This record gives sequence, structure tokens and C-alpha cells, in this order.
Amino acid sequence: MDRLWIIAIGGLLPAFAFGIGAIFQKGAMINGMGPGTYMVIDGLVMVSIGLALRPMLGEATWGGNAIWLALCGGLLFALASGAISFAVQRLGAPISLIAPVTVISTLVTVVLGFAIFSEHNQLDGPRLLLGAVLVVVGAAVVATS
Repeated sequence: MDRLWIIAIGGLLPAFAFGIGAIFQKGAMINGMGPGTYMVIDGLVMVSIGLALRPMLGEATWGGNAIWLALCGGLLFALASGAISFAVQRLGAPISLIAPVTVISTLVTVVLGFAIFSEHNQLDGPRLLLGAVLVVVGAAVVATS
């Protein structure tokens, strides 16, 4: 698939969805919803969309041994979402402060992608390093504002 489509579908769409979703998440928190309840509703939506996508994408199995990887991914996603909700509701965190700091997660993904999947063979290392430095600088600027 064309690199532009990969970036648009796998990068920009999720970036905007996560960014706008965080606004709804904070809205739910300031309107009285607790982090646990938010995660239950969020999970129900996720399950519903996943069940609808399975036949659309022609998925016949539940993944065999890969199910453990999916469960770990879901656990970590829930931990992250719950921590954001808790920080917003219980600690009064501004979403405009914590969202830019969470973008450091991309660096974790890059490092692990290099180490586990050898993705450094597919990318321009110096440009990626420059981007990583800019992400850290941006997060540091936001965190100290």
C-alpha cells in the first residue's frame, strides 16, 4: 500500500481520533462520570465495533496463540485510559497538559519496534532520531508550562 495511505490511515486518523476522544473523555469526567464507568462504556463501544469489523474484514478465527498478545495490549490500553481518567477527574489534571506528555508513548513504541521487530531496517534512523528528540523537547516544554 502507498506510504501516504499508510500514514493517513494508520497515523493521522488515529492521532485525530485519540486527540478528539480525549476531549470527550475529559468532558465525561467533569460531568460526573467516574474512571471505572468510563472504561466500561469505552470497552462496550470497543467490543461492539470489533464484533462488527470481524465479518467485514473476513476474520474467521479468534487468533489462536495471538489472543494472549491481544489481552496484554488491552490490559495496557485500559491501564493508560484509566490513568488518564483518574488524573483528570481525581487530580484535576488539564487534558491539554497530560495529552502532550503521553505522546512520549510513541518513543516507547519506536524503541520496542526496533528491538522486537527489527523495524530499523525499514526506516531512516537519523530522521527518526531527530523526530524523537523533538517529541521529548515538546513534551518537556508542555510539562513545564
